[in-house]
Amino acid sequence: MNRLRHDPLLGFARIVLSFFITVVCIGGAAIVVGLPLLLVFQRPVIAELAADGAPAAAFWGILGLLALVGAMLVLVFFFLRHLRRIVDTVAEGDPFVPDNADRLQAMAWLSLGAWAVNIPIQVLGDWVESVTEGSSVHIGVGDDGTSLALVLTLFILARVFRKGSDMRADLEGTV
Repeated sequence: MNRLRHDPLLGFARIVLSFFITVVCIGGAAIVVGLPLLLVFQRPVIAELAADGAPAAAFWGILGLLALVGAMLVLVFFFLRHLRRIVDTVAEGDPFVPDNADRLQAMAWLSLGAWAVNIPIQVLGDWVESVTEGSSVHIGVGDDGTSLALVLTLFILARVFRKGSDMRADLEGTV
């Protein structure tokens, strides 16, 4: 168990996850500040878009994209937080606890939600990019199908962890 506490991979995972959580929080804060600012400066932004040949509706598309990306960041934040807590239990030497099964199941639902939010992001992003053709707006969002595989994997792992936790509890009860 002491070896797990000093495992360099777990230490690296903690650092990387903490970094990503920080980046997601900064991105979320930028959106929380940016959305109201876009509304306040709506006329100059629409004028700038019109100067590039985009319709005024592009403003609302961009606003919608920011809101959807904000929703995605919330899902990613909770996903990363659950993953960080799982890494912590592994480092403590006790990964097969019921909480980790719950975390994995929550991560699966969060991944499914992120996949669902990605659909309108793609549609809206494609539309904004098409109406702002020739301007400096370029949106690259994609999904190669691996996200649904991740969702299924997480649901299965949640069941594996739950079964492992139950088996350990049964074993402790017989000793």
